[in-house]
Amino acid sequence: MRQRQPGKLTGRRRTGRALGFTTIELMIGLVVLAILAALALPSYQQHLRRLRRSEALTAVALIQQAQERRRAEQPTYAGSLGSGGLAMASTSPGGLYTLATASTTGSEASSYSVSATAQGAQVADLPCTHLRLDVSAGTITYRSGSSSLLDNDTAANRRCWNQ
Repeated sequence: MRQRQPGKLTGRRRTGRALGFTTIELMIGLVVLAILAALALPSYQQHLRRLRRSEALTAVALIQQAQERRRAEQPTYAGSLGSGGLAMASTSPGGLYTLATASTTGSEASSYSVSATAQGAQVADLPCTHLRLDVSAGTITYRSGSSSLLDNDTAANRRCWNQ
């Protein structure tokens, strides 16, 4: 007769139970997974908002470049994005931001602003819902805020403008 070698497993454990997970073990695993997902989801959503904000920053930079090109050819900056101004769209390419530009009035307009206001899902990006770039006599000022008051401090502005 052939003897079984110690330590070798066959289809059953030595106690006679079948191999596999019990319902309790599976439930504990699912609870741990749910807790990890609940902890990771807010961070993931914040990361997505920051990535989407780059759409606004790119659109603002394109409008700024268009304003400077126009100023090189004409004595004033454009006061609007539409057909009478820069002939650019008033929403960002992904539709997450409403865009606008304004300039000082008069024949020697030497300043302008470009603003981007979050819409849709991006409104949840509270500290950076409103972004505005001001250019006056060659000086650029970046402003941001959760409202149109643009009341973020310097550190929050840097985060919003990725500086």
